[in-house]
Amino acid sequence: MEYIYIVAVKKTGQNLGVEAMDQLALKKFESSGKIDFNLDEEAVDEILGKDAYCGGDIPEEVLLKLEEAMAKNISPSFYWEDEALANAFGDHMVELGCEVEITQEEKSDWNKSWRKSFSEIVVTNDLKVVPSWEMGEDSSQEVYIYPGMGFGTGNHETTYLCLKIFSELRETWGEDLECLDFGCGSGILGIAAMKQANARVDFVDIDKDALDNCLMNLNSNSYQNYREGHGLILRDRYQVKKPYSLVFANILENILLEEYSVLKNSVLNEGHLIVSGLLSGQEKAIIEAYVDFNLLKTETRGDWVALLFQKA
Repeated sequence: MEYIYIVAVKKTGQNLGVEAMDQLALKKFESSGKIDFNLDEEAVDEILGKDAYCGGDIPEEVLLKLEEAMAKNISPSFYWEDEALANAFGDHMVELGCEVEITQEEKSDWNKSWRKSFSEIVVTNDLKVVPSWEMGEDSSQEVYIYPGMGFGTGNHETTYLCLKIFSELRETWGEDLECLDFGCGSGILGIAAMKQANARVDFVDIDKDALDNCLMNLNSNSYQNYREGHGLILRDRYQVKKPYSLVFANILENILLEEYSVLKNSVLNEGHLIVSGLLSGQEKAIIEAYVDFNLLKTETRGDWVALLFQKA
């Protein structure tokens, strides 16, 4: 039987902010992800008061207000599939003066409860990420995803940022876009490029299970109706044969630094690279290291940052 180990930080110690805690959990202790909060309509109304909305999409500025309010009331929680790492993080938090609660859930039960909490993500009026169990007739404005558990954690915000940058620039690439989704996970970014920019996409990940999930999502999005030639490639088999006009790399800071030469060689001259998976402050090291690129744009959401580069 497989389990998920959840560490909830009930009370933080002195001088330990959200960003520092995220870095400890996600980077030093290799957490599988951070658990986002999800709210029903009554909870939204209670927090927003006179700003509450009945039905329809909540504007982004109101969502940000909601997130700020919730951050004051929600215990940060992280999860692991490795019990030893979860316990090590919990012990470290106690040493820093925090109060923690560690729980164990069967992986099958966790998957069921996680699925109930996942709802669509509205990037723009023309681009949404929709759970595959809520899909209707295929639409290029909707990316249908049966997300792996890493989605809906801290990576949720970085995915949003990458898609926001992409949506603002999608007219740039014309009809023959060649795209690489490096560290693709469930394939959201590459599928968005496939559906909205008629891109041919190579999906690369270190994890075979991620590529299996990506293939499932490609099928959900009727990839046969779009451009042919997409590839699913394990990282250790990936070799740059021809550079791409657009590369997504939504991965952690240390991997972005380690994979710099590969990413540099994967981007066509004057092509674009959208980078995320960065906590606030970590972008400085990436900007300094990515010397063959010009920084065009920085986007932030909560504690997370995404960068748009163009190869010089």
